[in-house]
Amino acid sequence: MSGASPFAVQRRVVGALVLRELHTRYGRENIGYLWLILEPLLLAAAIALIHSRSATHYGSDMKPVPFTLLGYCNFMMFRSIINRAEGALEGNVTLLYHRPVTILDVMVARALLEAAGTVFAFALLMGIALATGMAEPPERPEYVLLGIGALFSLCLGLSMVVVAVTHDNRTAGRLVHPITYVMLPLSGCFVALQWLPPGARRVFELVPLSHVFELLRYGWFRSARPDYIDGWYLAAWIGGAMLAGLLAISTLRSRIHMP
Repeated sequence: MSGASPFAVQRRVVGALVLRELHTRYGRENIGYLWLILEPLLLAAAIALIHSRSATHYGSDMKPVPFTLLGYCNFMMFRSIINRAEGALEGNVTLLYHRPVTILDVMVARALLEAAGTVFAFALLMGIALATGMAEPPERPEYVLLGIGALFSLCLGLSMVVVAVTHDNRTAGRLVHPITYVMLPLSGCFVALQWLPPGARRVFELVPLSHVFELLRYGWFRSARPDYIDGWYLAAWIGGAMLAGLLAISTLRSRIHMP
């Protein structure tokens, strides 16, 4: 890697870490790497199947299946990235002997892997819904991409905070999974803010994930309204999470004891 730019070096490092994580987690036996997509796909398909039996439309073009897939598949990105951050360094600490490998590289690689699985599952299931007439194409696809990018950035920042807090604190580690489950009804992934009374809406607006899902729905559905998307609030959360995460992992490095 001599002569390569720092960015090119870190890009290769992250790529190698992604491949290592894939092989370590899924191996090559049975269906191997396909489990990356199959796990979120089965969960999302089950939820969408339940909602497909409903004849209710949430709006003029908000059908139950695409509404559910848009919310639940992307919530799985949040849940998987945050949950996998707990204990992320236990099997990777020896890699830090290599100077180009940093804690940030490990977290970025893990987050990319989780995001890829959920995004591919979402694309496949939504493609089936489009082909069968259960969904319409996105009305504003650029906003869908913006929402997915914002969600990934927020999750990456929070995951760095989680790995720093839980690395040598087992009690905190046990709280991560329950917290992500509690966030499911509070995230707004199953409800549009325009449907809620003002009091309940103000509570949801405090949760940054609700702005992400409003952004995604505005991108996909013609009848979705952007009234309750606070881009500055969401950007402040993303920036704050990234800054807090970078500061947290910088202090974590000095607390790691190499075997």
